[in-house]
Amino acid sequence: MRATATRRYCFETFVEPPWRGTCYLAANWLELGDTAGRGRQDRAKEYALARKTIFVYPLRRNLRDLLRQPLPAVTEDEDDA
Repeated sequence: MRATATRRYCFETFVEPPWRGTCYLAANWLELGDTAGRGRQDRAKEYALARKTIFVYPLRRNLRDLLRQPLPAVTEDEDDA
Protein backbone atom coordinates (compact mmCIF):
# COMPACT_ATOMS: atom_id res chain seq x y z
CA MET A 1 0.00 0.00 0.00
CA ARG A 2 1.41 3.36 -1.03
CA ALA A 3 0.92 6.49 1.06
CA THR A 4 -0.20 9.48 -0.98
CA ALA A 5 -0.16 13.11 0.04
CA THR A 6 -3.56 14.75 0.34
CA ARG A 7 -3.78 18.21 -1.15
CA ARG A 8 -5.58 20.69 1.00
CA TYR A 9 -7.09 23.69 -0.74
CA CYS A 10 -9.08 25.30 2.09
CA PHE A 11 -10.41 24.92 5.62
CA GLU A 12 -14.12 25.01 6.33
CA THR A 13 -16.15 25.70 9.43
CA PHE A 14 -19.80 26.06 10.33
CA VAL A 15 -21.23 28.74 12.63
CA GLU A 16 -24.54 28.13 14.36
CA PRO A 17 -26.93 30.94 15.37
CA PRO A 18 -27.05 33.08 17.43
CA TRP A 19 -23.37 33.62 16.53
CA ARG A 20 -22.57 35.45 13.31
CA GLY A 21 -18.98 34.45 12.60
CA THR A 22 -17.58 37.94 13.09
CA CYS A 23 -14.18 36.58 14.14
CA TYR A 24 -13.95 34.52 10.93
CA LEU A 25 -14.82 37.52 8.78
CA ALA A 26 -12.21 39.60 10.60
CA ALA A 27 -9.62 36.88 9.88
CA ASN A 28 -10.38 36.98 6.11
CA TRP A 29 -12.48 33.81 5.94
CA LEU A 30 -15.03 33.78 3.11
CA GLU A 31 -18.73 33.39 3.88
CA LEU A 32 -20.31 30.96 1.41
CA GLY A 33 -23.89 30.92 2.66
CA ASP A 34 -26.16 28.81 4.84
CA THR A 35 -26.70 25.08 5.12
CA ALA A 36 -30.07 23.52 4.40
CA GLY A 37 -30.64 22.77 8.06
CA ARG A 38 -30.42 19.00 7.65
CA GLY A 39 -27.96 16.59 9.19
CA ARG A 40 -25.64 14.41 7.15
CA GLN A 41 -27.60 11.28 8.09
CA ASP A 42 -31.07 12.76 7.49
CA ARG A 43 -31.87 11.17 4.12
CA ALA A 44 -35.62 11.17 4.76
CA LYS A 45 -35.64 14.91 5.65
CA GLU A 46 -37.45 14.27 8.91
CA TYR A 47 -35.30 16.14 11.41
CA ALA A 48 -34.76 19.86 11.05
CA LEU A 49 -31.55 21.24 12.52
CA ALA A 50 -30.42 24.82 12.93
CA ARG A 51 -29.22 26.40 9.69
CA LYS A 52 -25.51 27.11 9.93
CA THR A 53 -23.38 29.61 8.05
CA ILE A 54 -20.48 28.08 6.09
CA PHE A 55 -17.09 29.81 6.08
CA VAL A 56 -13.96 28.75 4.17
CA TYR A 57 -10.35 29.89 4.42
CA PRO A 58 -8.47 29.42 1.15
CA LEU A 59 -4.96 28.01 1.45
CA ARG A 60 -4.12 28.78 -2.19
CA ARG A 61 -4.58 31.94 -4.19
CA ASN A 62 -6.18 30.12 -7.12
CA LEU A 63 -8.74 28.22 -5.01
CA ARG A 64 -11.64 28.76 -7.43
CA ASP A 65 -9.63 27.51 -10.39
CA LEU A 66 -8.48 24.44 -8.44
CA LEU A 67 -12.02 23.55 -7.38
CA ARG A 68 -13.26 23.80 -10.97
CA GLN A 69 -10.75 21.25 -12.26
CA PRO A 70 -12.05 17.75 -13.01
CA LEU A 71 -11.15 15.06 -10.50
CA PRO A 72 -8.21 12.85 -11.48
CA ALA A 73 -9.03 9.32 -12.59
CA VAL A 74 -8.58 6.65 -9.92
CA THR A 75 -6.20 3.87 -10.88
CA GLU A 76 -6.65 0.23 -9.88
CA ASP A 77 -3.83 0.48 -7.32
CA GLU A 78 -5.44 3.45 -5.60
CA ASP A 79 -8.88 1.86 -5.68
CA ASP A 80 -7.66 -1.17 -3.67
CA ALA A 81 -6.14 0.97 -0.90
